[in-house]
Amino acid sequence: MEQLFSLAQTDILVPLLNRLEPSATPAWGTMNAQQMIEHLESTLLYSVSDQPVQVLVPPEKLPQMVEWLRTDKPLTRGFRNPLIMEGPNRHPDLQTAIQHMQNALAGFFRFYAENPAHQAIHIVFGTIGYEDWLRFHQKHFRHHFTQFGLLEA
Repeated sequence: MEQLFSLAQTDILVPLLNRLEPSATPAWGTMNAQQMIEHLESTLLYSVSDQPVQVLVPPEKLPQMVEWLRTDKPLTRGFRNPLIMEGPNRHPDLQTAIQHMQNALAGFFRFYAENPAHQAIHIVFGTIGYEDWLRFHQKHFRHHFTQFGLLEA
């Protein structure tokens, strides 16, 4: 089976995170490094939740969107997620945020090991399960790691 979320592997993830500086300037967008990590944490937490959310894509287009999710195409730059709330950082510093994000990542895998049939709503892809969340998180991490120069485009 293909590796759907290779960026989650400790030997890949930790060296990338170790290169992230609090003062890192993004190639696009307005988030700083800590906000980006907190954003990844929030998305991981959301993918194991039962929180209702409005899907932004019309129901008839969801199959096409999920089909796209299953490709190797990257996420689009400049997408404004209406669920991202502007505001103060949740954690006192970047290192603390990274630790919380890594805990959320471990929690994601633990949750789905215990609840393999769980599905959560994504604002673009609708209700998706574990494998599609893996695909999304891989694209999402790659997108933001590219944004902050941790990966090449």
